[in-house]
Amino acid sequence: MSIDLAARFAAYADDFERAYVDRNWARLGPYFADDAVYECRSPPALAFRVVGRAAILERFADVTDAFDRRFDSRSISFAPARVDGQRVSITGVVVYTLAGAPPFRLPFTELADYRGVAIAHLEDAASPEALAELADWMGRYGERLQR
Repeated sequence: MSIDLAARFAAYADDFERAYVDRNWARLGPYFADDAVYECRSPPALAFRVVGRAAILERFADVTDAFDRRFDSRSISFAPARVDGQRVSITGVVVYTLAGAPPFRLPFTELADYRGVAIAHLEDAASPEALAELADWMGRYGERLQR
């Protein structure tokens, strides 16, 4: 049986957005292997690595509470996924809005390595340019973010 990994990832991304709205992160559990790894390798200041389904879901909740929810709104768009064997690569842009500041656009890449229908390894990546723009935006408007 062939698995459409692009469709599987799209379903995960849709459910991520639902979980963001209602904070029911448990709905994402079936998308991850028990021993899955979620990480960001660079830049070192943003690097992290969490292991295990429960730790990944906790990370999603913590990061969205600490960053995304401080903005007035957030919207996300994806380019079509690319599949190479068991790896799905996807690029997209998150647009954050905040009263009194210009919208902030954060381009990103996610790499998901699958084991069957479950993500075994998920990696977030951002270009040095995107991270420089984030630092610049935060330097100018970051104090306006709700605490």
